[in-house]
Amino acid sequence: MKKVLIALVVLLFAASVYADSRLDLSGQMRVRGKTFENFSDFDDSNSSDEQSYFDQRFRIGGKINVAEGISANFRLDFMEETWGEYDTHSDPDVIDQDRGYLEIDKDMFMLRAGRQYFGLGNSIAVDTNGNGFLLKLKTPLEVTALYQKASEGGAKSDESSLLTEDQTVYGLNLGYSAEMVNGNVFYTTAISGDNADTPKGADKSVIGLQADGKAGMVAFNAEYNYFTGSDDNSSIDFVGSQLYLDGSANVGMAKVGAELFYAAGTDANDEEQITYINNWDSFTPVGGFADSDIVDVALPGNNSVFELASNSGSIGIAPYVSVSPMEKLSLAANVGYFEPQEDSVTDLNSLTVATLTANYKLYDNTGLKVQYGYASPDADTSGSVGDYPTDDAAQGFYGKLYVNF
Repeated sequence: MKKVLIALVVLLFAASVYADSRLDLSGQMRVRGKTFENFSDFDDSNSSDEQSYFDQRFRIGGKINVAEGISANFRLDFMEETWGEYDTHSDPDVIDQDRGYLEIDKDMFMLRAGRQYFGLGNSIAVDTNGNGFLLKLKTPLEVTALYQKASEGGAKSDESSLLTEDQTVYGLNLGYSAEMVNGNVFYTTAISGDNADTPKGADKSVIGLQADGKAGMVAFNAEYNYFTGSDDNSSIDFVGSQLYLDGSANVGMAKVGAELFYAAGTDANDEEQITYINNWDSFTPVGGFADSDIVDVALPGNNSVFELASNSGSIGIAPYVSVSPMEKLSLAANVGYFEPQEDSVTDLNSLTVATLTANYKLYDNTGLKVQYGYASPDADTSGSVGDYPTDDAAQGFYGKLYVNF
């Protein structure tokens, strides 16, 4: 009930400043329907993973313009629920307050402080929402620094002997923009001190290179990530080396392209492959599916296009085509083929996926999106690893009716 009162206070305050033209509101109301089969186990004989349901979410974001270049920002999610979980009312305690920060945006710099989104490059390796600072210097070589407090360690004291040290993320990005290409070089490290989750400490780091550009009808986007780190609790070293390439061209009324994926796996007992420092599911390759991507829906974990199974790495290609036969309608088809880079750690030989997408603009800011997703593994079902006892195909239908404002 307290969350409801807080939300009402925020909205009443927002209404008072809205009349003064100091508030910019945006958001989305969506209703989604999903029908999935076999995505959790690739087993036709087990029907427990067959899912059919509706859900909804009402999201409101606001920017209160306090003075020139100075604002207070928030975002709230109301009534994010699966239909049928509650009767006449949604759960009054479920109001997600995932953004709340101040922003000072001047000619030479921009500073944000509070709960906000942090993402670098294509949001593959660094992708999270949390508390911290973001500082951007608007120089020809743009400099962005971030600080995030990921965990307070269970107490406000930072004592190793009490296992209350923090988990903190630091990041630095250097970006440069030219007429035909944009480039970024970034470094991020997540340091976990001695706390209940990591009594002996742990750290993860990534160096990333990202570039995108366009020349005529040809466009490209590329990112390389190199990960290091260690977990002193298990004597495990974190490793990772992964590459993403996306190239496309406009051919008549269609856009034709392909995505390429590579990630090195490992079979060493004292190593663990990692594919991100933090992940909020913002990177949605292979056309995206069900507000995620088809490979993440089919396989456990995040960034599964780079790690098909634990420590397996990945080698993949995903061609695609999109077209708008009329002003209100866009169509897309994506097909992907993946193999593990290190095949000794999994019985999976390959994974084939596909998505078909149609997005129709019903009215201004109102649309209907429908998708079909398909995933078919090829595995040694009697292999020694035992992670694929069956390899039946999975499929799903997804629809979303939405209003943006």
